[in-house]
Amino acid sequence: MSRQYNNLLYFAIASLLATLSALTLFLPFAAIFIMLASWLITVKRWSYPAVLLLLFLFAVFFYRVQIDQKTNVTGLNETQSTFSLTIQEVPKIDGNKWTVTAEGTATGEKLLLQYKLRTPSEKQHILKQPFLGQICTITGKLIKPAAAANEGMFDYKGYLTGKSIHWLLEVDRKGFSSCEKSNFHPLYFILMLREKGSSWINTVFTEQTAPVAIALLFGDRDYMGGDIQSAYQKIGIVHLLAISGSHVILLIGMSYYGLLRIGVTRQRGITILLVFLPAYTILTGLSPSVIRAVSTAMLVLIQKRWQRTDYSSIDLLSIAFVIYLFINPRIVYDIGFQLSFVVSLFLLLSTTIFEQTEKKSWKIYVLTAYFCELSVLPFLLSYFHELPVLSLLANLVYIPFYSVLLPYCILVFLLSMLFVNMTPLLLYPLDKLCLLSDWLALTAAKLPHVTMIFGKPDKLELLLYILLIPLFFYLYEAFPDKRKRLFLIPLSLLLFQHAGNIWSPYGEVAFINVGQGDSVLIHEPFNQGTYLIDTGGTVTFQEEEWTKRDDRYEVGEDTLVPYLKSKGISKIEKLILTHGDLDHVGGSVAVINNLQVKQILMAKTKLKLTDEGKYVSLQKRKVFLSCL
Repeated sequence: MSRQYNNLLYFAIASLLATLSALTLFLPFAAIFIMLASWLITVKRWSYPAVLLLLFLFAVFFYRVQIDQKTNVTGLNETQSTFSLTIQEVPKIDGNKWTVTAEGTATGEKLLLQYKLRTPSEKQHILKQPFLGQICTITGKLIKPAAAANEGMFDYKGYLTGKSIHWLLEVDRKGFSSCEKSNFHPLYFILMLREKGSSWINTVFTEQTAPVAIALLFGDRDYMGGDIQSAYQKIGIVHLLAISGSHVILLIGMSYYGLLRIGVTRQRGITILLVFLPAYTILTGLSPSVIRAVSTAMLVLIQKRWQRTDYSSIDLLSIAFVIYLFINPRIVYDIGFQLSFVVSLFLLLSTTIFEQTEKKSWKIYVLTAYFCELSVLPFLLSYFHELPVLSLLANLVYIPFYSVLLPYCILVFLLSMLFVNMTPLLLYPLDKLCLLSDWLALTAAKLPHVTMIFGKPDKLELLLYILLIPLFFYLYEAFPDKRKRLFLIPLSLLLFQHAGNIWSPYGEVAFINVGQGDSVLIHEPFNQGTYLIDTGGTVTFQEEEWTKRDDRYEVGEDTLVPYLKSKGISKIEKLILTHGDLDHVGGSVAVINNLQVKQILMAKTKLKLTDEGKYVSLQKRKVFLSCL
């Protein structure tokens, strides 16, 4: 790490410790803060006024979180059924499901509205309605969001609580009794521009290029197919579809150059960018990575505008972190927030290492990709419980491609609004490249052992990751002649966690909550055998094409597989299916597709799977099938 340690970084750490102490356990994080303050006094020779300022910041953030927790409560109850709500976003329609976030006009409390469309004509009618910014009187039934029923599952209730949403409103058949326009609001205007931009791309771009262009330009991945997103995640490049610092830097560079070319002065050009960038944050979906990148860029521009050089990049990142965390303390639980700031911090702290590497050498690209992955290793394992084996190689292939793809998408998008007839010609090379890109990703994702399952780290393992990964970065810079040996540190961490899964002396019998149906896991001590009895299943019925959803809950994919992966289970000796009803065997397809299943034992009954697509080639997967 760079030896030019920046004082504002410690203020960011203090604000984080205060937030965590208020949200979780006070004593551990308060003790860490005391140790930090003592170290700053004794080693860094900080003055007592500076440490008192640090203590004051800790107290302010602790009090801020206390206030946030007291106010983040619901004032509604299940008996209420009629609401006056302001629609705060463009509604989303997936098959026959309509969802949108709205805010009470009187209470200010947010609700997540859900409505089941009944006919294709109603779907077309709803699609044409300009709901954004309208005030509607809506009737329906309040429902509490479901909490995670098993380990490793996505905590939907916690996710919504972090967004100050405590209720789902199931809109009844009366729907919207009346809607009227609200007063003009800049936020709604920008969101409408975002929707119109996405719709324009969907209209003039090809089916292959439109989803990628919308993701890169407007930060919306809802248009991308689930298979493509899953493939990108399996090979470790899904982050390339998110708007990040590189996107913001490119946009600022292009805009600034354009302003200078038309005669705008440098100072005025910076002022225009400072006005435009907050709007760009909204235009791209207000994701944590965009907010981090834009806020840091604005601080850099402010320094440049007033010709100040008092603060380093780490200082500016720390200021952005402190402001963001103060405005929304609960964002600390957001994985996008965590990954964005952690990666940025470690890359900035590693600038000395990059300076020691030949700038034109391929090594700098390898190091950047490796450091990015290593810095977020504990987060990836905690949330996803597995690591993509091909991530480093895939990033080296795809990063150059996306660095060209982004400016090309911007150029074609702008030209398409001026010369719409030229768009097919401009898109032809892009279309072929996207086809190749998707084919490579889908092919790579189907390779065996494309991910390595380690499970969710326990408290000791997580502590070791948090302590030893920063130590690796420090030693890597301090001892250039021993760098090859230092790679043993992250490797030993992974081996330690993997050994804990294999050599655990504790067995387990778990009854997994799969809703309707049953599933029982038997895991023997010292990893001598893992057996799964039934898998549960999502009961589906014949449905019309217009009602089919892209994002449909499936018990095997969304409940059972994440649970098994969180336990570090990658291999099942015997999958026992007691009978062929869908609510007992439906989840087996996801288990076989995601884990290594050596043998299936099943009763001599016909599997009641609803469509041929749910059958898998057991011969190719070398699964031994026995009927009892």
